[in-house]
Amino acid sequence: MWRWIKRIVMTLVLIGIVGAGVLYWAHRQTQQVPDFYAEAIERMPVETAEASSELTANVEELQSQAAKSGSWRAKFSDEQINAWLLEELPRKFPILLTRGVSDPRILIRDDHMLVAAKYQNRKIDTVVSFQVSVKLTEHANLLAVQISNLRAGALPLPMQRFLDNITNEAAKGDVDVKWDLTDEGPVALISVPRDHPKYVVSPVVVESVQMTDGILSVAGHTGPKAEASFQPQGRVHRFVSIAEHELLGLTMLPGATMLVLDQSGDDSESSSHNNSHSDSASDAVRSASRTSSDRSGTLR
Repeated sequence: MWRWIKRIVMTLVLIGIVGAGVLYWAHRQTQQVPDFYAEAIERMPVETAEASSELTANVEELQSQAAKSGSWRAKFSDEQINAWLLEELPRKFPILLTRGVSDPRILIRDDHMLVAAKYQNRKIDTVVSFQVSVKLTEHANLLAVQISNLRAGALPLPMQRFLDNITNEAAKGDVDVKWDLTDEGPVALISVPRDHPKYVVSPVVVESVQMTDGILSVAGHTGPKAEASFQPQGRVHRFVSIAEHELLGLTMLPGATMLVLDQSGDDSESSSHNNSHSDSASDAVRSASRTSSDRSGTLR
């Protein structure tokens, strides 16, 4: 009898030791800072206010060009964007700070953008990062946006809740998001407004979105013939799981604004909504830790 009790106790102790080891490992993983995040901080312009103003001026110039018939294009550097995030984000989007997000930075590589920010609440203190790639489609002003490699430090996080939040926030802004399920992961299909009461000339059609080392470039055409002559430039997304008729609502949308995603359809009150945002990253970390713990069960 005592032999069995001792075996049970020893088994529980071993499980506790392995579990504690996994939790310690997971915690250490969340404390690692992505190399690109440190690089983006090092590359910050000395005069951030000036670089932020340059970005604002470039955006205003783009708006001016796109308001006239003909072609238009603009370029934005990741240094300008990071300076704007530092100078303007806390003032224009203070709600992000109340949710524990701070010091966001981006780094533009060939064909994708790396995004990271510090995230802190009562449970965790880490750097959350992910990768964003953008492609055009055969439909004018319908962009295919893929988010991948979501991590807290070096710890991979489950994507579903993050994507769910995007869909939910998009719906609150009257933005319809469709998901194309590909072998590389879910791709969000997002409509860019081609007509707007403030547009002097329309439609405004995006023909190119390209990312090269350190530079985001956008180009397009404005005028009555812009849509009929639309030819997407660069990489083009090919639909996998979504049918053409499902895209009708997206491609006919008169406009779209900011979005963040959530497929859950949860219509809870704003206070609980904010709390769910604050806890989602820490919940994801715990989920990832549990996954790591399950995998460690094969250890002897």
